[in-house]
Amino acid sequence: MRISESAIPFGGCFTTVSESLSNSQLVFVGLPDDEQSSYRRGCAKGPERIRYAYDGYCYNSASESGIELTGAVVDLGDWLPQRSWDLTAQAYYEGAQSLFRAGKIPFFAGGDHAVTIPIGKALDVLGEPIHVVQIDAHSDLYPDFDGNPYSHACVAARLLELKHIASVTQIGIRTMNWVQNQQVKQFGERLHVLSARELPEQLEPPPHLTEGAPVYLTIDLDGLDPAFAPGVSHPVPGGLSSRQVLNLIQRARWNLVGMDVVELNPEQDVNDQTAILAARLLHEGMGYVVEQSLTVNSEQ
Repeated sequence: MRISESAIPFGGCFTTVSESLSNSQLVFVGLPDDEQSSYRRGCAKGPERIRYAYDGYCYNSASESGIELTGAVVDLGDWLPQRSWDLTAQAYYEGAQSLFRAGKIPFFAGGDHAVTIPIGKALDVLGEPIHVVQIDAHSDLYPDFDGNPYSHACVAARLLELKHIASVTQIGIRTMNWVQNQQVKQFGERLHVLSARELPEQLEPPPHLTEGAPVYLTIDLDGLDPAFAPGVSHPVPGGLSSRQVLNLIQRARWNLVGMDVVELNPEQDVNDQTAILAARLLHEGMGYVVEQSLTVNSEQ
């Protein structure tokens, strides 16, 4: 049977706004901005590539854990960059706020990692302390980078300045330097850094995050080893495997309030390997949310 053209993007999980925005809790948004990249540009092309590399001919809509997501995710399209980063960040902040306020669980595709800053800021509308789990090769803790406080190298520093961010847990870090180590001391117990070389083969949810804790998950694709994710602007050897990250998502105990996957650079990718991985990570995050919802409903 031939799959209809409308079912091609993202393995058939997507539907359109007009069909079911009011019915679906899960939404997908592209954030095609890479203005804050410090090295190679190209991440602005990431959202479109993620949509179409993970197509309905090669991949189906069921998650690996068996959750069927056919037409379950509303694709809101791309939120396009504005004339300046300040305007873009404000638009992303207001757009994300409206989604969180409406009870949606958004899945964002970047763009460089700076797009997470306004999304993290928008989490304030949830009215509770939010924990951020960050998978990354870089700690992104610079107070500013080349004089720019909103560089993608400053994401965690900006998030930790927000009162509603209870903690940031970084997994896979392997590029710490003196400046960033000083920042670790400054942020104290609100910051947990798990370096790649100290991680076990089987990742478990961080023990300081209690079951049911509200978590926003941000995945910089360079947190994975370049063998699994070559399509990034800043590849760093010695990273996580696809299996480690998928297991972490599937076995989490937290309440996932949102998720992003950022820093896909299609110009550096090989046979869409990284784009497909990005989509798979988002797919499993979506499946996790639905599975948790089914579990809660069955217990009531």
